[in-house]
Amino acid sequence: MDDSEKFFRACRTGNAGVIRTLLERGIDADARDEDFLTGMIWAGRKGKIESARILLGYGAAIELGDKRGRTALFHAATFSRCDFVEYLASVGANVNPVDCHGCTPLDLAVMEYPRPGKMVPTLLRLGGVHAKDPRPVKPDSST
Repeated sequence: MDDSEKFFRACRTGNAGVIRTLLERGIDADARDEDFLTGMIWAGRKGKIESARILLGYGAAIELGDKRGRTALFHAATFSRCDFVEYLASVGANVNPVDCHGCTPLDLAVMEYPRPGKMVPTLLRLGGVHAKDPRPVKPDSST
């Protein structure tokens, strides 16, 4: 396994020591895998906040998106990683990035999780909006 593969695996699993070692060896904090996903996006998909902290400390771009324009926060929302979404929002991530399909994380959360769940209220509390109607939505109202 080469360093690139080790890096993405460490970001997915939250192996802080390996992430730090590889970044210190010169792996780009914004490196992309064969699917155009960054370590930050992998951390978001798996909810690995410590991975994100390390990556940000080494200069990873918080708003870097994949081929569809979906950022780490977007992926975290898609995989219902509420704590990760809250963490990224607390360090300045945009809660309302719009992907190539014209959707925000809230749009996808509503489509993917139409039953009551944690992600929709989390995004609403953080200021999430629908791309087609960007007016703020009250957490207790219909999305």
